[in-house]
Amino acid sequence: MGSCEDVEYGDIYSVANPDAAPARMLDFSLHQPHLQFPPSYGFHSLPAASYLPSPPQSLPLGSTTSPASTITTELESPEELSADDAVLAYINQFLLEDDDEEESFPSPGAAIATAAPERDSALLAVAKPFVDIIADAAPYQQSPWMDPPNASAGTGGGFPNMFMSSSSSSRQSSCQLVPSEPVKEEGRCAIHRGRKKNRNDDDGLELEERRSKQSALCEEEIIREMFDNVLLCNCTNCELQSPLPDEAEITKAYVKGSGNRRGRKKGKTKAAAAIEESVDLTTLLIHCAQAAAIDDHRSSGELLKQIRRHSSAHGDAGQRLAHYVANGLEARLAGIGSTVHRSLVAHRTSTADMLKILRLYGTACPFLKLSRFFSNECILQASKGATRLHIIDYGIDHGFQWPVFLQRVGKIQGPHPRIRITAIDLPQPGFRPAERIEATGRRLHDYARTYNIPFEYHAIAAKWDTIRIEDLRIDKDELLIVNCLFRMRHMMDETVTDQSPRMTVLNTIRKLNPHLFIHAVVNGTYNAPFFVTRFKEALFYFSSLFDMLETTASKLEEQEHRMLIERDFFAREALNVIACEGTERVERPETYKQWQVRNLRAGFRQQPLNQETVKKARYKVTRSYNKDFFVDEDNKWMLQGWKGRVIVAMSTWKPS
Repeated sequence: MGSCEDVEYGDIYSVANPDAAPARMLDFSLHQPHLQFPPSYGFHSLPAASYLPSPPQSLPLGSTTSPASTITTELESPEELSADDAVLAYINQFLLEDDDEEESFPSPGAAIATAAPERDSALLAVAKPFVDIIADAAPYQQSPWMDPPNASAGTGGGFPNMFMSSSSSSRQSSCQLVPSEPVKEEGRCAIHRGRKKNRNDDDGLELEERRSKQSALCEEEIIREMFDNVLLCNCTNCELQSPLPDEAEITKAYVKGSGNRRGRKKGKTKAAAAIEESVDLTTLLIHCAQAAAIDDHRSSGELLKQIRRHSSAHGDAGQRLAHYVANGLEARLAGIGSTVHRSLVAHRTSTADMLKILRLYGTACPFLKLSRFFSNECILQASKGATRLHIIDYGIDHGFQWPVFLQRVGKIQGPHPRIRITAIDLPQPGFRPAERIEATGRRLHDYARTYNIPFEYHAIAAKWDTIRIEDLRIDKDELLIVNCLFRMRHMMDETVTDQSPRMTVLNTIRKLNPHLFIHAVVNGTYNAPFFVTRFKEALFYFSSLFDMLETTASKLEEQEHRMLIERDFFAREALNVIACEGTERVERPETYKQWQVRNLRAGFRQQPLNQETVKKARYKVTRSYNKDFFVDEDNKWMLQGWKGRVIVAMSTWKPS
């Protein structure tokens, strides 16, 4: 057997018969001879005999070796083994053992296990050099979001807290680093590491589930409150639901050109006008589109550089429009228009953000509010005296139209009709294609219970032209109303496929034989198959929308939500028109006159407008919105627009 002198940290010791030993190897097997390190001495002035390996001895059944008193190592090195390797072996074995379980039994041939404070002092002596090295290399810095390192509860894992004294308070602090509940046993803290199923873990999971449910309920309550504030008519002086005053009878129809002319800006200085004249962004954009149409990347690239220098997402209306249109041109030139548009569509705006956007848009612009009012008025008038009402809504989305409708039905004297809504929308990408419309149904059920209305909801997430009459569960005893607001423009037409999905859906609606078909359309002329023509029409159309928001939502507190509207809706639509072709181009609006021809060809006859509804809409716009908005009539269509340009149109139809 070999011997060694007293070993200080960093010294080496020898092994007997080094020539006969094979290559150096450390094996941490539990079945090898034991090299014992009494923990009470640490690594300083240890007796020489304590380093000698001892033969394996049998252990009593159920007993284990103490992790603080022994370490098993096989010495097969022909060379001298440094004390650093022994230290690493000791630390590795110490960390592998579960020192937080019950007190270990003493191992045969070794000294009786010492008390916990002595083992901790040995660990401190072993680890101190490493702590000093690490501290010198990366000094501890407390982050502003972390608790103070000496806090008694919830302490982080900084260096000052890793090696604390063996007092009970330090043990509690170290246990609090673990997410699971600590179990205290005789002043020690046993951390559950997954070997045993602890009842405290089940209690923690139940508590976490309870908290998540409570937070979800709280979020639903907040969203419900926002729905009530934004969508319901809570004021007693609501112009759209109150009887028309006498002055509303003499409200004149809008005369084109009576407001500010489109494109004219008020209040500009001569310097600003000179800068605007020197940089005509509209002309630059059209020239860039012409270059992109013939794949002239050099000219279009130079024009894009000029546009980028004078456009910004935070500038005025013209600069913001130029910024987003340039994004579309750049995506078209790079050939990634479809990919970019799919990524934008996949980005889901939360219901709370949608309500905030809707509040600003409803305050700044009457288009959506008056369109829903027109639809609800037509349904209420058509369903007078009906006991069962079935509404098929093509493109229900978040269902923002129906809370105020249920509110108005709830105010009707007498028994309320039984209402059934069949919600149809395109499937969402992902594993839950009907998630949005199912959430809409839950909210509408809550509103129906609030107003004590018998209610039924049926959700269908599918392509509209694939839906059959059998899927809609038509009952002859119900009054059937079909509603479609602005979403028909997303369907393909004859220029893409011989079997036009638009005509397929219109034919399906006609076969349903509804009592009324309510149709609202975006009056757009940017559906031409030729790119440059389509680009020019889209540029003029979106310039009206950006100019509208610039005029009506220019307050500082409104700019954030205005940018969301422009970026997430207007800019996304413009990019699809500019950068996508074929079936990837889903923005395909037509003028209301084109839709009139299409509906007549599908077998519908147009119904006259209700003059009371038109007067209320016109009076609301006159009292609450900018003077450049208008409400007009043309060939049984109710028109809405900005500065002479018709933006949207609504009408009602019946099967011939």
